[in-house]
Amino acid sequence: MGQAAAAATAAAAGRGAPRGRRLGESAPEESRTALAVTCALTVPVAVVLWRSAYGALAALLAVGPVWLAWWSLRRHRPEHPARQAAVQALSQAVQIKDRYTRGHGERVGLAAVLIARELGLDEERTETLRCAGILHDVGKLGVPARLLRKAGPLTPAERRVMEQHPEHGAEIVRGLDFLGEARAAVLHHHERMDGTGYPRGLAGEQIPEAARIVAVADAFDAMTSTRCYRPGRPVAAALEELERCAGTQFDPRMVAALTRALRRHGWPFAEVPDPCQEPPSAPEAHREADRGADRAAGAAAGSGVAV
Repeated sequence: MGQAAAAATAAAAGRGAPRGRRLGESAPEESRTALAVTCALTVPVAVVLWRSAYGALAALLAVGPVWLAWWSLRRHRPEHPARQAAVQALSQAVQIKDRYTRGHGERVGLAAVLIARELGLDEERTETLRCAGILHDVGKLGVPARLLRKAGPLTPAERRVMEQHPEHGAEIVRGLDFLGEARAAVLHHHERMDGTGYPRGLAGEQIPEAARIVAVADAFDAMTSTRCYRPGRPVAAALEELERCAGTQFDPRMVAALTRALRRHGWPFAEVPDPCQEPPSAPEAHREADRGADRAAGAAAGSGVAV
């Protein structure tokens, strides 16, 4: 993330780190909080990965960053909130596994913040939505890497496995009470306004507001980000596509809010570098997302933006 983006995200997160404590001083209350958050994270992550095709090794590799975040917080960075460390640790674990969308979560978090502020939501909810954007794809930790990186077409069975990632994500963050409505966004960010989304097939106002916000932020970044196999779309073109799908796939109110916010503030990621080291082997899981048929809707749902 560039300096401008980092500054914008920091501003969105607000201030909360305690002042007046020197580096190295003990922070027993924060340390206990960090330990509790770490345990709440580690158990569901390990369970989801243990059941995956990669078993125990994947579980150990993924939960390592979570424990490292706690250790760092405890030993070196007591002024940093444990909650932020936990969110960033999970985000890093996802990016390690799915390198093709590196930085995607942070950008979705920033777009969600822009929407939230345009809607007049308070800072606490805005911060929650930032976390929701960062963690919306955390369930990919439970999807085999061979599917995330597959260069050929996904079979129907593989698509069903891919579409389980919101439920995996909900299981991972279930015990993190501080996330609040962000947990619902993790589970429902692939629902559609017309009821043809997944995993529950919710429609309209049945879809939690946080999920409707993250869905728009997610699709916007997916369209504007450079992928291994195609350049990102211009911001204006991405907004036009969101508006075309408003009412069927996306909440029109959220689309309008993002449009107003971007016209006012701009977007600091106009050019996202290609995240891939092997351009010829673009993963089909992401390539299919740009062919106009939403995985959430299946073959009969019609066109839409897939992410």
